[in-house]
Amino acid sequence: MTKLDKLKQAEHLYIYEKQPLDVIGAKLDLSRRTLFYWKKEYEWDKKRFEKGREQELFNRELLNFAQKIMDKISNDIDNNQQTPQAEMYSLMNILKNLPQVKQQNPETKQYQKPKTLSPEHFKQIEKELFGIEN
Repeated sequence: MTKLDKLKQAEHLYIYEKQPLDVIGAKLDLSRRTLFYWKKEYEWDKKRFEKGREQELFNRELLNFAQKIMDKISNDIDNNQQTPQAEMYSLMNILKNLPQVKQQNPETKQYQKPKTLSPEHFKQIEKELFGIEN
């Protein structure tokens, strides 16, 4: 593996996988001095921060979108209206990712559990959409 390959791999491990420099050094057989030089020279901390910020914005948008879909489905159920299958499918796919996403309240710096549909709503969704009865 060339030095350039190691540089690219080390940068990826630091920025995207958030591994510490000593772990990266051991994996790639690189000295701490080399890694600290690369980190400073190629602004890895700045890139890591920007990547984290992008992920945070995406997570927030995903939660907002899921909340809108849940509100609409909940409203449809409350008004005895049929919800389009596409919305149900979208919600189910988003819900698969929600356990990995948390919403932070900027005022209190505390994590809040996002509003969700009740278990009864999920049972009704499963029954109407997938024919599953519990």
